[in-house]
Amino acid sequence: MGRVKIPSAVKHALRSEVGFGCPVRGCGNPYLEYHHFDPPYREKAHNDPNGMIALCAHHHDKADGGVFTVDQLREMKCDRANAESVKGSLDWLRRNMVALVGGSFYYETPRVVVIDDVEVVSVRRDEEGYLRLSVNLLSLEADERICIDMNSWSGIGEPIDLRCPPQGKELEVSYENGDYIYLRFSEFSCPGDAYEKYRNKGFLDEKNVAYPITVLEVNLRIGGANIVLTPQASKFDWITLSPSTVIRCGTGIKVSLGLPWKNLKK
Repeated sequence: MGRVKIPSAVKHALRSEVGFGCPVRGCGNPYLEYHHFDPPYREKAHNDPNGMIALCAHHHDKADGGVFTVDQLREMKCDRANAESVKGSLDWLRRNMVALVGGSFYYETPRVVVIDDVEVVSVRRDEEGYLRLSVNLLSLEADERICIDMNSWSGIGEPIDLRCPPQGKELEVSYENGDYIYLRFSEFSCPGDAYEKYRNKGFLDEKNVAYPITVLEVNLRIGGANIVLTPQASKFDWITLSPSTVIRCGTGIKVSLGLPWKNLKK
């Protein structure tokens, strides 16, 4: 019989109490797993957050091997010292990528979403030809928001939740005022499978779209600004954009709203 699935609320509580990064001194790795230590799962099947802790995969393995005592793990459960140093890297390096944003299909389009001349979502090639993602999460609040620069992210501010499973396929960050970003990567070896999932005819254009391909789904919300982007639709205040297929264009979505983005560094 397999393990009982850990409830989402328990995972959130465990991530939050350690500041969304591995609490082992000097670590801060945000790719977290969940360790049962009081009692160990082999002694009693449970998902009691009081006897669990969020750790990175490396330190989870060490904890399973008995490196840390129960008292040490309890101390780490209350330690948010690494919260300010939480950072990570999206390890999906691919030569062919489609961004699904705002209901539209973007292929070989580097400036995917531009708002008030800020590149909110962009995908560019590095010197080795791999595509790398950059995201600037705009906000009407002056507080820091997560910034992704060529696949590396840091400066998360103070989210109410940050979720990035160890497989590296997802990154989800939520803030109290409603600012939100969720990125998900999926890989497809043929157009039929991609079309079956997304029902976008752009995936069937084998003349212009090369396989295998990685699909990046972008979900983004800016609290108080009435801006919502999902893989299926887009909304910019009073503007709703129709879905489209964009191939080898300089810019995908570009809107000018004239809003006071307070989190931008001057």
